[in-house]
Amino acid sequence: MRFGEWVVLKDGKGRAYLLRLREGGVFSHHRGNVSHEAIQSAGPGGRVYTHLGEGLSVHRPSLEEYVLHMRRAATPTYPKDAAAMVMLLDLFPGARVLEAGTGSGGLTLFLARAVGQEGRVVSYEKRPHHLRQAQENVRAFSQLDNVDFVLGGLEEAQLPEEGFDGVALDLMEPWTVLEKAVAALKTDRFLVAYLPNITQVIELLQRAQGVPLALEKVLEVQHRSWDIRLPVAHPSFQQVGHTAFLVQMRKWKDSSSMPF
Repeated sequence: MRFGEWVVLKDGKGRAYLLRLREGGVFSHHRGNVSHEAIQSAGPGGRVYTHLGEGLSVHRPSLEEYVLHMRRAATPTYPKDAAAMVMLLDLFPGARVLEAGTGSGGLTLFLARAVGQEGRVVSYEKRPHHLRQAQENVRAFSQLDNVDFVLGGLEEAQLPEEGFDGVALDLMEPWTVLEKAVAALKTDRFLVAYLPNITQVIELLQRAQGVPLALEKVLEVQHRSWDIRLPVAHPSFQQVGHTAFLVQMRKWKDSSSMPF
């Protein structure tokens, strides 16, 4: 490991701490301190100890761990939802995907990894502070140079007709950009919206009438974690509940060709 790289430390209770190694740096835990040089020396899969004897395991952060612990200007798309959105968008290496609502860049990182170096993510964000934070987060973690960040909304965007293999919308009112997004989406490909409330889902589907989009599915992603203390196992007392509804819609050639 080199200075400047990200590392995750985990204590005996499974709590994770994300930090960037720097020369002369010190990680402070409530059970003591440990130098960044000691962490670097232990390396991924190794173990370090604070001056009070607390053991910490050393790891390279997974994408999930990084998104959960990175700096944020807005609440990031939860990794469980971001992974599901990649599936619902049916992304592949080399795909071009349009994102509106960059936020802190959590979903952007999942999209960028899915399309690979030969693909492209074009991400729009209206709020300058959020866009700056997203740029920092993505460029600090991803080795890929495949994301174009754009300050602004889709309303005023000049988008190529049928130029994208997928569209991901994380907006409070996605119906305001629906026609623009659909025009940029290739026929028979998917638009996926991330919406916290079911009332937003209903509004989106009502506004989508007359647009060549057919609803494929609406779903929630729920993970049920378990605590294992051999030989005892039980569901974790703390669970992540509802985070969002994911709406998957497929583009048809035109509204008249749709069966309903």
